Amino acid sequence: MIETLEKDVSIKSRIGEIVADRGGNRTKLADEMEISPAYLASVINSPDKNVTSKLLKAFATIEINLNWLVTGGGEMYENGSMRDRAMKAENRVADLERDLMRAHAIGEELKTMWKQEIAKAVEKGLENETHNDVQTN
Repeated sequence: MIETLEKDVSIKSRIGEIVADRGGNRTKLADEMEISPAYLASVINSPDKNVTSKLLKAFATIEINLNWLVTGGGEMYENGSMRDRAMKAENRVADLERDLMRAHAIGEELKTMWKQEIAKAVEKGLENETHNDVQTN
């Protein structure tokens, strides 16, 4: 029983690290995990409350590495640190913005080409009308 309590103290300490890493607001964290803020606070603050599978599952929903949470081994997050994930997201946004600019440029080129083709068709149509008018007179 003592080992379980010691283990839970370590887990609760790492939960504190998660709270700090995510801005220090337990209520916001509980909301993100879709659990009651009171439940999260009671588990963290009460030495008699064990960390439950419900809480572990809730941490998994926000991509916390459960191995790290339980043992301290590995990274806090499943897919790297929040900073790494933010950098990847920023890079992806930049890639999408470049793609959007390219698509816009292609759209403008196509618009110009269509205008030129329409102008040619109109000019050719006028030439044919003039040619037909000359032949009928």
